[in-house]
Amino acid sequence: MISTPLFPITGYVRFSEASFCMDSCSIYYLENEDGEFLSWITHLDDIEMLNDYNDRFVEIEGDTVHCVECEAINVTSIAISNDCQMPVNCFVDPCLVSECSSYPDAECVANYCGGCWADYYLNGELINCDSSTDCVDLTGIDFGLCGMVLGIGWVNENCDYVSGCDWVADSVDYTDAFFNSMDDCIEACFIASTNEINQLPHVFNLHQNYPNPFNPMTTFSYDLPEDALVIITIYDMMGRRVSTLVSKRQSAGYRSIQWNATDDNGSPISSGLYLYTIEAGDPSASSGHSFRQTKKMVLLK
Repeated sequence: MISTPLFPITGYVRFSEASFCMDSCSIYYLENEDGEFLSWITHLDDIEMLNDYNDRFVEIEGDTVHCVECEAINVTSIAISNDCQMPVNCFVDPCLVSECSSYPDAECVANYCGGCWADYYLNGELINCDSSTDCVDLTGIDFGLCGMVLGIGWVNENCDYVSGCDWVADSVDYTDAFFNSMDDCIEACFIASTNEINQLPHVFNLHQNYPNPFNPMTTFSYDLPEDALVIITIYDMMGRRVSTLVSKRQSAGYRSIQWNATDDNGSPISSGLYLYTIEAGDPSASSGHSFRQTKKMVLLK
């Protein structure tokens, strides 16, 4: 059933990590500037297009539709809006601490209203700068019998929605093996040869934290091609250690850890620019850790 068209409504587009609805109406939702839920949103003709607007402050129009369990706005028009009433006071230009590794020639535009977001455009078109290019074959991996949609993955030589109870299976974290859109999955997996699709990463890698900028929670993802001693440390811009998130030996796989912007004593830290570093490898080797990488992030309050 479709009701009368809605008047324009503004808010932030959010990707739902888990929903009791378990249908196409509950993959994305809209929330106001205070973080309060407004409505589920969908785009029945091409729902993956909403991923390009994820975490952006937008203005939408649409009709109300009823799916299996939930009611949602079927978006008929959507545009990035700068009319938020409480714009974020950026501590740093987001284009200085963000990169579009998949499209190096893309133009960066600082979308301050959308949470200090760095939007990238190629030939005038908004593009998705997801840097994930590895394709992990999830065929036969048991994520549990729960109905929660974990994301889009490569299963049985096809890109499809994968459900389960958690992103961890057999002690391996497969968070980075999932894609936010069908287009990203197809681009990464259909062009890969069978020999290139493996269940473990090929090299050590530290990904950009997400979201960035953030307040107060962010996630760090990293790849371990082999078992290794892993140390992940947060520093301020003066080089002082703020927090040690990980300091233990871990098995190979795609891993992630969240941080709530507190120091080692559990006290909240102040807004600003911070660094996070990963060290991984065999500490018994004469060279110490075999891998080290550092990235920047911004905490906003």
